[in-house]
Amino acid sequence: MANKTRSRSQFSSRDRNNFTINVKIEATDEVFPLKNIYGEMKISELKDYMEFATGIPINMQRISYLDEGDLLEHMDIRSNDIVPGATLLMRVWSQWRDLLEAAAANDDEWVFSLGVTHPSDFKTPNSEYMTKRSRRAWYEERAFVALCIAAHRGHDKLCTKLIQAGANVNATSPLGRTALHVAAAQGHGHIVDLLLEKGANIDAEDDDGNNALTIADKFGHKSCERHLFLFRWQQRAKKLRPSRQVPLKPHQYYDSKFPVWVEGGQCQLYLTNIAPPEEFEGTALNSPAKRPHPGVVRRNQFHLDDPSDKPHVRINIHDEDQMEEHAGKKLPSIQSADAAGRQKLQKAYAFYTKNRRGDMDLSRHKPPSFDQWLMKIQDKEKKQTEARRKAREMKRQEEEERRKMEEDKATNYENWLAQKEAERKKASPSPKDASKSASPVKRGASAKQKSAGALRLYLRSLGNDRAGQPYENWLIKKEMELLDRAKSGEPLFSF
Repeated sequence: MANKTRSRSQFSSRDRNNFTINVKIEATDEVFPLKNIYGEMKISELKDYMEFATGIPINMQRISYLDEGDLLEHMDIRSNDIVPGATLLMRVWSQWRDLLEAAAANDDEWVFSLGVTHPSDFKTPNSEYMTKRSRRAWYEERAFVALCIAAHRGHDKLCTKLIQAGANVNATSPLGRTALHVAAAQGHGHIVDLLLEKGANIDAEDDDGNNALTIADKFGHKSCERHLFLFRWQQRAKKLRPSRQVPLKPHQYYDSKFPVWVEGGQCQLYLTNIAPPEEFEGTALNSPAKRPHPGVVRRNQFHLDDPSDKPHVRINIHDEDQMEEHAGKKLPSIQSADAAGRQKLQKAYAFYTKNRRGDMDLSRHKPPSFDQWLMKIQDKEKKQTEARRKAREMKRQEEEERRKMEEDKATNYENWLAQKEAERKKASPSPKDASKSASPVKRGASAKQKSAGALRLYLRSLGNDRAGQPYENWLIKKEMELLDRAKSGEPLFSF
């Protein structure tokens, strides 16, 4: 109890000893108050707070007090003799000074001349040695800093131009804070709406686990909280889908005055549940167990010899595939079944008939006996075996026909050439008579036909191929290739 009391007293004393100091930015002469400062606060915590108070990321801050020396982050407020009402001086590094002044003054032309877009003509002695990728990242960082400062000061037009020029609204500082966090800390609702409209993530959290909504609540900006709440509800409303129409219960089709739902005080809708026939609606331990419907009981408790209880639903039980599905395994072949296989068949048949008996039309179709069913299965196997044999026979015949056609094609040219030679010897006269009787035109045609060659004549007799091109074109193409080789000095044939 003593430790708890001491910790509470220290906490309450800390609250009583909180005070306010000021921070002045050297580049712009702006002064911002810093509230709830206490003596044990570290300088690192103070810089963390200044990121919200001034809009300047922590990596750019240089804090001094009474002299130009930078305050060390591991030291606290009391050790640096910072008193209530004191004014700290914040300086930034030289490469950021002009950008800070331009963004704070809301001068968009000056801001865009300082390298916040890619590509840009703005250069520094250090940027000239950067690679293209490093220079692009450097431009993006400068655009983010300008956006944070503009969002902190409430410059909506400058924020719009920076975002349109390519500034990333979800870029973060070293502490994980975005421009939305800075705008929420200052209570600028119009800047919050602008950033959310341009795609800022409302659920983004910084390194301390705070999002824009918790930051606005921490700094007491109720109007900014309403802006964030409204946007979040709008996002949720976009994801909602209209509920399906509530289906009517069976008794509602005839009695519309009987209510089947109860409306709650917060727009709830409770639907009643209609229990099955003869089912007790209670859930107590002494409630009777659920019983099946009497119609189901009568259907399952019929006898094969009593025709009065026989249902009238038809189904074909002579289906081996359905029986195998209900049996849960592949049945053995009828032709090769031994005693064990026959026993398996009997079990499968019994299982099938037991599970399908309630769906048979026993008044018109009696279930077959096992021997009848077995004969049917044997006939089915015989038909399947015969179909497979016929398929093999047809395949063998097709292979023989294909082989004969290939042999005919191989010997076709030799037969044709011998036939042509025999016809030429039989029909042609002696050389002397032919030279005398033949006219000059016929002698020229015969000489031309003779010079054509047997292969060329054969190709001409074949006509055209499937593409419509003469077979003789193939020979002409080969002759042209041989002529080209002869002209170039290459060997005509290579072995």
